[in-house]
This record gives sequence, C-alpha cells and structure tokens, in this order.
Amino acid sequence: MACVVNVCTHSIRTAWRKDFCYGHQWVARIGAVHSRQSATAAAAKAVRETRSTVSAVKSENPKQDPSRRTGVLALKLGMTQVWNNEGNSIAVTLLQVVENEVVKVRSKEKDGYTALQIGAFNHPKAHKISKAVLGQFEKAGVVPKRKLAEFRITEDTALPVGTKVTASHFVAGQYVDVCGTSIGKGFQGVMKRHGMKGQPASHGTTLTHRKMGGTGGAQDPGRVWPGKRMAGRMGGVRVTTQSLKIWRINHRFGVLYVNGAVPGHKNSVVRVTDAKRRPHECPGPVPTASSVPEGPVAEETYAPEAHPPHAPMVVFADKSASKKNAGKKK
Repeated sequence: MACVVNVCTHSIRTAWRKDFCYGHQWVARIGAVHSRQSATAAAAKAVRETRSTVSAVKSENPKQDPSRRTGVLALKLGMTQVWNNEGNSIAVTLLQVVENEVVKVRSKEKDGYTALQIGAFNHPKAHKISKAVLGQFEKAGVVPKRKLAEFRITEDTALPVGTKVTASHFVAGQYVDVCGTSIGKGFQGVMKRHGMKGQPASHGTTLTHRKMGGTGGAQDPGRVWPGKRMAGRMGGVRVTTQSLKIWRINHRFGVLYVNGAVPGHKNSVVRVTDAKRRPHECPGPVPTASSVPEGPVAEETYAPEAHPPHAPMVVFADKSASKKNAGKKK
C-alpha cells in the first residue's frame, strides 16, 4: 500500500506541476487572443463610425448621375472602308437607323424605373398584328412597328411619345455600344468553340486529332466540374460589343459607319447606345437631335481623324512661300 501511495502521490505531484507550468502558457495565450479581439473590435467600431460619417456627407451632398440618353435600333447593312488622315484604310460596318419613334414612356412613379420604348421599322402588314399590340400603337399615335425595345434613361433625357430619333442622335467621332445576336455556328467541337489545340497530329494518334482529351475526372474528384469547356452549340447568343468608334455619319440616309466587331449577320437588328466606358468629349444632343433643325445640316459628318472622300489627298505648297523659306535657309 505504501508503494502504491507513493506512486500515486508522485503522479499527482507530476500532473500538478505540468498543469501549473502549462497553465501559465495558456493564460498568456488567452490574454493575447483577448487583446487581438479587443483591437479588432476597436477597428470595426472605427470603420462603422467612418461609414456613418461618409453616408451623412453623401446624404447632404447627393451625387448626380450623368445623363443617360436613349439608344436606337439599327439595321446591319454590311461592311465597307474609310480612310484616316494618314492614308490607312479602316474597316467599318454600316448601321442604318430606320423609322425610330418613341412608343411609350416608363416613369419611376408608375413603373418603378425610367425608360423609353422605341419602335423601329414600320410594319408592312398591320392587319397581322394582334389587337392588343395594335391598340398600344393607336394609343401612342404611332405607325405600327416591327421591332420594339426599351432603353433605360435618366429623367432629364425623357422624350414625349411620337418623337423621332434619327442618326443625328449621335456625333461622328464618339464611341457606342452595339448589342445584337451573334451568328449561329451550330454544334462545334472544342477546337473551334474554345480554341483548344487538340491532340498530336502523329505518334500513334488515331481518329482523335480534334478531340478534347481528358476531362479531369479521375478518382478524385470522381466527377467533371460544372462549367467544363466542351463541344456544344456555338453562337446564336446575345452579345454586346463595347466602345466602337463612329467614323462617319450619313444624315440623309441615317447610316452610321462603325469600326469594330458588330454582332449579327447582314440585315439583322442591333441596339446602339452611347458607350459606357468611353464617353465622348463633345456628347451628342440632349435629349436628342431636333427633327426640325434651325439651320442647314451637312449631309455627312466625319470624325476628326477621318479623311473625307472629297478632300484632296495631296496638298501642294505655294511656290512663292517655298522660295522665301529657301532664301531664309541660305
């Protein structure tokens, strides 16, 4: 019994010593954690106070959003080229703004947002339109249209119903965003759809030259991750190309000469709006160009970097001026 008691006493003493030694370490660690927590709470409190101050300043001085004008519906005609002042050719796409009119005005009080409903392309067979849609056009006093689209605007750029929007709505040299449906390519493989390189052309490859290879689903994770790029239908989706430059505008026929990748095939309808990322130094007329201009309007306008076709390509210097300059050099 004595041996047992001694052994128990020794083990108890040893355990007590360990608890006592480690206890001081844990106290220090817990104190450090508490100090970090208090510092974090103080920092969070300071952030909350700063945010409240900023929100109070914003409420006193509300930021005014820039004016957002309406867009237009245009018909994609095809491609041509223009020249810049350096003599380089620029590939452009022709977009024709045809018979755009305001059909309906969405107000924030009634609809919860501000927008304009634009109709384009007069319908050749109005008797085929449903009575509900036909009644909407009769109420607006507008000729029935084949295409309708809504454009979000700000309150200062609203237009009354029946207002015509032409190509003069834009300015030559500004940038626009073009939205349309891309050309459908059908079911395509991974090399054309995603630009994959495929399999080796030789060294034992048989009938798998254009295959995608492994999909990454081995024992771990044992499945194919969602969103894996594979073969499938290509094209035929809504695409928006941003910041396309207008090089030339034909106001007589309502044609915009736009440089860039305009989505869609020929004779497709696209949406053209002011560029969000590249605002123009001299923005277009707000809210839109007047249908009855005050003075004479040029039939065509060009961007500052564009070279008009009727302008001379070579300018000869005056002989007298050249002789005077030569005399000064001597």
